[in-house]
Amino acid sequence: HLRHQVLKSLSRHTRKDNIAFDGLARVSHVTDATDWRVAYPFVVLTPDTEEEIAPLVRGCIELGLTVIPRGGGTGYTGGAVPLTPLSAVINTEKLIDLGPVEEIELPGVSRPVATIRTGAGVVTKRVSEAAEAAGVVFAVDPTSAEASCIGGNIAMNAGGKKAVLWG
Repeated sequence: HLRHQVLKSLSRHTRKDNIAFDGLARVSHVTDATDWRVAYPFVVLTPDTEEEIAPLVRGCIELGLTVIPRGGGTGYTGGAVPLTPLSAVINTEKLIDLGPVEEIELPGVSRPVATIRTGAGVVTKRVSEAAEAAGVVFAVDPTSAEASCIGGNIAMNAGGKKAVLWG
C-alpha cells in the first residue's frame, strides 16, 4: 500500500524508473564507507535534475519518510546510513553539471574569489581538475577524491591534506 502511495506521489516529480523499491537498489544504499547497517531504505530515488530535489523532499516528508541524501557513499560519518525502515535515500550521483571557474565578488570579501558551480553528484576530482586548469587550487582533497561527490564534501565539511595549507 505505501509503495503504491510513494510511486503515485513521487512519480509526479521524477520518472518512475528513478523510484526503486527492488532489493539491489535498497541493499546498495543500506550503508556507506562506515559499513554500518541499521535499516534498509524503503525506497531509493535517483533524480535526473536538481529541480526534482525540492518536490521529492516535500513528497517524502508528506509521506512520512525520513530523507537521506547520498552521493558516492564514501563518507565515514554514517551520514548516508538509513536509521529507520521508513526512509528514502535520494542518490545525487546523476547531478553532474559542472560550470567554469569564475571570479565572483562575494559580500564581505575585499577581492573577487574563484568559484565554480556544480551539481551535488560531481566527483571531487573533476572539480579539482577544473580548478587546476583555471590556475587555482581547490582545497578540498579527501583521500576519496576519485569517488566522493561535491555534495557530500560540503555536507560533511570534508577537507583533506590541502585544506590545512589552503583553508
